Amino acid sequence: MSDQSSGQRRPRKSYLEAKKKILALLGTAEFNTGDQIPAERELVAMIGLSRMTLRKILAELVDAGILERRGNQGTWIRQTVIERPLTSPVEQGISQITEVNGAIPGSHLLYFQHASASVRIARLLHIEAGDPIVMMKRLRFADASPFCLETSYLPLHRVPGLTASMLEQHGSLYKLLSGLYHIHIASDEGTIKIATMSEEEYTLLQVPPDTPALVYRGVITDTQGSPVEYLVSVNHPEKVSFKIRNPVMTSVS
Repeated sequence: MSDQSSGQRRPRKSYLEAKKKILALLGTAEFNTGDQIPAERELVAMIGLSRMTLRKILAELVDAGILERRGNQGTWIRQTVIERPLTSPVEQGISQITEVNGAIPGSHLLYFQHASASVRIARLLHIEAGDPIVMMKRLRFADASPFCLETSYLPLHRVPGLTASMLEQHGSLYKLLSGLYHIHIASDEGTIKIATMSEEEYTLLQVPPDTPALVYRGVITDTQGSPVEYLVSVNHPEKVSFKIRNPVMTSVS
């Protein structure tokens, strides 16, 4: 059955190109999340399209959650739900970060199991390949909306007796490590890359297939410098941003 026979028409190529131009403009260095976009007349002049077409495209972007209208104040790039600081103390867990952003944190434990460390995981955690580890995957929520999928790998000898029910009861892994195992998180070292989500990831984070994600991979260490956790965090690109704040160093001449 064709699109026309089903009562639906595909957008014209010129319309799709105009939409791409607007998205490209909003993706430049001039704009950031939470910024107000130019007035309609300015956008019409900048991109070269009719005001009717522009309004239709903006309405679609509002429906998609990319833009938001604020009454008579105009149209704004929607603020990300969670701003994750890269320079704050690592012991501040994701639940606390969510609360700082003014949202109610939530978590769903997808699986919790024991496994044998692969060569790569063993190297990162400073253990031997084949040593027992704890693997857990959690879906994180802010105001009941999923924004992050986290997989953790911990050496079993650091957390003997740890169970899924204990984790669900305490909520925060780092508080559990501190209170029960006297392991105090001190630092982390990792990377942030853009990667295409897997089917499981885009399904859980409720985004279209082939959506890019902000993926953090890092090793978290304790106050003695020993690895405690290897973390893989897949973040919703429209709900999470990473914030960097470095002090300005002044030189004395």
